[in-house]
Amino acid sequence: MTTDYPIAHEFFTEIWRALDGDEAWLDRVRFHGEGALPSPWAVTDFAAATFAAAGAAVGELLEAAGEEPSMIEVDRVLASGWFHIFPMPPSKVLPGYDAVQGAGLAPTAWMVAFETADGKWLRAQASFATLQKRLADTLGVRQDPAEVAAAIRKLKGDEVEQLLVDAKCTVAIARTLDEWLAHPAGQAVHAEPIFDVQVGAKHGSSWKPAPGRALAGIKVLDLTRVVAGPTGTRFLAACGAEVLRIDCPGSDESAGPFKRIPDDLMLGKRWAFLDLRKAEAKARFLELLAEADVLVHGYRPEGIDGLVSPEERRQAKPDLVEVAFRAYGWTGPWELRRGFDTITEFSTGIASGNQAWALEKPETRLPLVEVGKLVDASCPRECPVEVLDVATGYQVAAAVIRGLTRRLKTGEGSLTRMSLARTAASLTSKGWIPDDAPVIKLLDGANLDGPWEERVYSSPRGPVRRLKFPVTIEGNPLFWEHPAEEPGASNPVWVTL
Repeated sequence: MTTDYPIAHEFFTEIWRALDGDEAWLDRVRFHGEGALPSPWAVTDFAAATFAAAGAAVGELLEAAGEEPSMIEVDRVLASGWFHIFPMPPSKVLPGYDAVQGAGLAPTAWMVAFETADGKWLRAQASFATLQKRLADTLGVRQDPAEVAAAIRKLKGDEVEQLLVDAKCTVAIARTLDEWLAHPAGQAVHAEPIFDVQVGAKHGSSWKPAPGRALAGIKVLDLTRVVAGPTGTRFLAACGAEVLRIDCPGSDESAGPFKRIPDDLMLGKRWAFLDLRKAEAKARFLELLAEADVLVHGYRPEGIDGLVSPEERRQAKPDLVEVAFRAYGWTGPWELRRGFDTITEFSTGIASGNQAWALEKPETRLPLVEVGKLVDASCPRECPVEVLDVATGYQVAAAVIRGLTRRLKTGEGSLTRMSLARTAASLTSKGWIPDDAPVIKLLDGANLDGPWEERVYSSPRGPVRRLKFPVTIEGNPLFWEHPAEEPGASNPVWVTL
């Protein structure tokens, strides 16, 4: 194994072995790019390692089909830029269109930490209308951040956290890493594998990867939202898969004030509506599933099972490659608790660690960079980029491709289960790292200034250039075959024959 950027290699080795990948690929990955995001945690190396895992999975799949092994190159600096989501990479609007540069995902007054009566900090995620209403109604106030803050200040931390969790709100009290490791939920998550793989049935698939376009002919049903899942399925689309995202009409991301415009997370995908609560729509979904190769879902715990049971999924497609993820793992007292990247960072000690790290050397570490914004250390803070979401996304992609390799070799389908909290366990496993590398500082509204792809692309925001991919797979360029779609722009049908 090479020793350039040893922490990146350590992360990659752990991920690759957890995927049960061929050990030979550990020596076919090279990292380059000097610098690191300002953080106590090895965020840049972790980002690069997840790209490496996805790239190695593509290379291994092609090798299983008889192709010569390829080299995988990963740019650590570019990987850091692709983990920054405000604005969402890889696109940058050309000069003259700057007024809409930041369109798409954006932080809001509902994505903050609230102080409690006993001096603890409660992180709430209420960026969508349904989450805002649930939070405000539970506290008995109007949908106003100031009123919510005042109500939370009257309650003790553990008390208000439990109150809101019981009401199915998405919140978390900030814990230190030691507190998380001592908590039954933390112990359960750390005992789980990064990828819990259950091998399924055989059903006679004859698909084989195509040199130069590894996933051409693969059909992916995408039942994911927000960042993590869409990141993973976007990578699959970049490898040539047909990705069909399914949403319920009127969902938070497809309608109303929080409707997602066609942003970069939807590149290369099609977007259709089906209300799986209705018999006709469910029947159509099962028809789609019967022709699919892959199902990726990240709904709230038990959400998909209440709509389409595991038995129905297996019956529709016995050799399906299925990848599922949730916030807090699949065992322990929090397995059904809802969460996002930000919430999980507070629970697992990452946010408290960021605050403590800054206060240790305030003269050089303040202000902190929190998801692209310069902030103080008066409360626990999130990482400079959306590390848990995006890292989980590229590991989802790697898990899917490893599942396809398994099916190619044995004919067997599989179910792989993952979680944001287990991703957090991997990130924090290295502890605090020295902060002696050149700083990669990504601030709100800006990303890296290249390197860019040569061509200019059209987008709803105007003409854009795109950052080059951080991972290069020799002989297999990554690209999207069509732009992002409006919600519901496609019919729920497969285009690939």
